[in-house]
Amino acid sequence: MNLPKKLRPVLILAVVFSVVFLVAFLAILVTQSPYSMPASQVVVIDRGMDFSLGPPPNATNVPLNTAVSVEALASAGLNDLRITPDVSISWVGSTTTGPLTYLNLFYPSELLKPSTLYNVSVTIMNSPVSWVFTTTNEPLKPSVGFFCHQQILDFVINCRLSNRNCRFGSLV
Repeated sequence: MNLPKKLRPVLILAVVFSVVFLVAFLAILVTQSPYSMPASQVVVIDRGMDFSLGPPPNATNVPLNTAVSVEALASAGLNDLRITPDVSISWVGSTTTGPLTYLNLFYPSELLKPSTLYNVSVTIMNSPVSWVFTTTNEPLKPSVGFFCHQQILDFVINCRLSNRNCRFGSLV
């Protein structure tokens, strides 16, 4: 390709700028979560086992986009998670945090309500555990990751509901 000598530096700068912009944008997008990860507090139930619960029991000013977390031994069965007032869970994530422990994250399908007292209950190793937390009255200031997550989730749900073979290029 024969380009005039004056156009070559401009083309090189345009390519370099595009690559740097794309890398920076992807770094921001990938490192931001649409959810606030709660701080946790260790709680001991009647069998003497430690569990971390988040948001911590009796926490206040919890962000509206907070996920609920329970960290426990892999052998500890977690059952019957309930959040009142009623909160539907869009998905559950689980990750290894130690040789024998797992962090279970329960992601609400929509924002929590402002200034609301939530009661979380779960059965761990056949023992009921419950705690409360209160959300903040501050409105959510969502990040880029929040909007991208919502758009992708909406796209996937709409494709599943319509039984179409959707591609990301078909977003309108």
